[in-house]
Amino acid sequence: MSKAIIMLLYIVVSCSFKPDAKGVENEIFIFVSPEDKPYCEPLLGELFSTYINTPQKEYEFKLIYKSPWQLEEYKHFANLLIISLDYPADSTGDLLMQKLLLSQNIYHSIFNLENLYANQQIVTGLHSVDGIALQKEIESNGAWIFSQYQNSFNNKMTTNVYKHGINEELSASTALLLGYTLDFQPDFQEIRRDSLKQFIWTGRGYPYRWLTLHKSNRELYLNPASAWIQLETDFSIHIPEITISQYFKQNDKVKMGDKSIPLIRGMYEHGESESGGPFFVYIFDTDSSDEVILVSGFVNYPGREKLMLLKQLEIIAKTIHKKGNT
Repeated sequence: MSKAIIMLLYIVVSCSFKPDAKGVENEIFIFVSPEDKPYCEPLLGELFSTYINTPQKEYEFKLIYKSPWQLEEYKHFANLLIISLDYPADSTGDLLMQKLLLSQNIYHSIFNLENLYANQQIVTGLHSVDGIALQKEIESNGAWIFSQYQNSFNNKMTTNVYKHGINEELSASTALLLGYTLDFQPDFQEIRRDSLKQFIWTGRGYPYRWLTLHKSNRELYLNPASAWIQLETDFSIHIPEITISQYFKQNDKVKMGDKSIPLIRGMYEHGESESGGPFFVYIFDTDSSDEVILVSGFVNYPGREKLMLLKQLEIIAKTIHKKGNT
């Protein structure tokens, strides 16, 4: 990370006079002048370009552009990004940036402020000489900038998912069956279980979100090609009403602590409802060297956006823990 970056924690003596941040967790409001916007928009579009096929592309973050003079109207939203270029000069973005730099005693080209106008808020500032300088800053520090919003997004999503607590009974019964369990939301219910095959299917009502857990042969999931073959076999055994589409198959890895967890994404079809949607599978190691436990998430919400629902399921999937551990 560049030494030009400083993380500024906005120390609040009393938060009682500040409202809680509002807005959708993955919306980023970008305040930039009309003169600077043509230089910034392509760079930010590339920086926040991650998406999931559901099957249409749904981007992880929604970028909403506003003019600098609109900050007062939107300052209580959760994710703000303020950008100013010295050239071309303007009388709006430049003035806003200078006021912010002076009021917060900032002397760096990239900075991050927490809880500036509202609780649980992140405000990032980018101040560059021109478009070329901004491009270099983003090339050097884009991963850091992205991580600030991604971490904030995940934290807010987790708070929202568990605001009503956990279904302790379902978590306990899953632990008895598999030796591992998840922190299920309170409205998750058991749909099907098979004690002999060590499989459980849980879910909640419309829009439908399902989570399944089952164990499988670790060796067959060591490479992407064999993993897809085995996954189709596993689904045919445990949930035969679900078939995997041949479109939008993706293999990835996700960092969880110091571990890199294999992740599969794709599309499925559900015979009973004659519909389908996106799914994911996290592949977790167990105490057994020849065994893995798969946590699969499915969303069924025809004609509507599904990314946020998938993210909610992934938050639950990542809570996996061994029986008796939290």
